[in-house]
Amino acid sequence: MKTESLKYQTIRNTLLKHFQDHNYEPGQKLPTEQELTQELGVSRTTVRQALELLKEQNIVEKRQGSGTYYLGVQSAPRLIQPETDQRGFIGLVNFSYMDYIYPEIIRGVEDTLAFAGYSLAIAPCNQNLEKEIQSIERLLDQGVKGLIIEPSQNLQINEAHPISKLIQSAGIPVVATHWGITNQLVSTVTVDDVVAGYNATKYLIDRGHRSIGHISKSDVQSGHDRFTGYRKALSEAGIEYNTTWCASYTSEQEIPGSLPAYDLTKTLLQSMEPKPTALFYFNDLTALQGYRAIHDLGLSIPKDISVLGFDNYKSTALMYPPLTTYEHPKYELGRWAAKILLSELEPRNPALHMKLVFEPKLVERESVATIH
Repeated sequence: MKTESLKYQTIRNTLLKHFQDHNYEPGQKLPTEQELTQELGVSRTTVRQALELLKEQNIVEKRQGSGTYYLGVQSAPRLIQPETDQRGFIGLVNFSYMDYIYPEIIRGVEDTLAFAGYSLAIAPCNQNLEKEIQSIERLLDQGVKGLIIEPSQNLQINEAHPISKLIQSAGIPVVATHWGITNQLVSTVTVDDVVAGYNATKYLIDRGHRSIGHISKSDVQSGHDRFTGYRKALSEAGIEYNTTWCASYTSEQEIPGSLPAYDLTKTLLQSMEPKPTALFYFNDLTALQGYRAIHDLGLSIPKDISVLGFDNYKSTALMYPPLTTYEHPKYELGRWAAKILLSELEPRNPALHMKLVFEPKLVERESVATIH
């Protein structure tokens, strides 16, 4: 109910201010509903309902077959009521909002926005593009002041993609997370995943490993970039890349109950002779599945095979043996995404996009052995 109130009141206030700023005279015709829809960046239904509120207050009137006309008002400034919920809502569109690293990211966002007087409206999409588009449209219709979004198909997005078009027409500040430093559409807060993959692989090489496998998710930016870093480290060390050392899966394979990294680990280890001495997993969730596969094959970590993950997920310290991994700046990433969005809500000339890139930090535990 609060969101609905905010939506209608915001659009109503915007129209009242429009009348004042453009010195509307009684009897002057308003733009059409379609023109207002495009100008305000909300749905036609929202515009129509806002006009109905103004009609009830005798500020505008609708003339059959002609349009909507301004009637005038003696004290329009007093009719512009303060918005509820302090300064308004910020929308967060996230495809995995209650799982893995995302609760900490959301906490960073929410803490920062709350301090500035904003509330957070969360719209999960569960890696569904159609649902993601609907969530963004719904938040825009509800009058959010800005958006923080993590596109679920971030590796496939170009200027012609529906998400790109929606962002460009939103008419409000948008900040992206984990959308690669090559993104040119909006400000971005991310991790340098090429450096992440390079550093992780080089760490294993420095520990004496030469036969290093890699398991990744191929259709997301982080998976693609960490694999790129992996290849770069091998090349610099003079280690020839071998396709049989690597395996990957996609979002479509992540159905409830599935364990794609478990299956890939078993297949890779059963088919390779000699077996790799180390496996670098693109994140800790895949490493967790890999642990189980390695155990089921009767192998020991790190005696038979070393394992390295990424993200420092909260349970990795409790794995046996505790997983060596790299720290993902979860809370800080959320905090900075919110800070950049808040800065873009302030008038700036020119309005420049910002790129904030974190470099990963090693969390060394007991899952990687040194080969002499």
